[in-house]
Amino acid sequence: MMRRSTLIVGGLSIIIGLALFKTKYAVMALEQQHQQIKKGIQETNEALHVLRAEWAHLNDPSRLQILAQKYLDIAPIGSTQYVSFEDVASKDGGYDRKALEDLIAKAVADPKPFASDAD
Repeated sequence: MMRRSTLIVGGLSIIIGLALFKTKYAVMALEQQHQQIKKGIQETNEALHVLRAEWAHLNDPSRLQILAQKYLDIAPIGSTQYVSFEDVASKDGGYDRKALEDLIAKAVADPKPFASDAD
């Protein structure tokens, strides 16, 4: 009887030992995966921080104004560019198509329509 119980206890000990061994390595693999995920999150957060800083620099209003002046041929709207509704109004309350077309033709013919009044 003693031999049978010793074999059963020994067998159970081996099975439990193997199960613990397998569980230990499964936990170690999960811990390694967890560390890799944490590292990836940290790298992503650092990249986001850099991108936000770059975005803030690129959208700086003074920088955008300098670039607009350098690359865009525009200026503030001059007082001669404003048109009142009376200039294009018709008698029925709508707009006079001919007067509007004349204003558009005049604006297109102007070589520098966006030049300020000071020029």
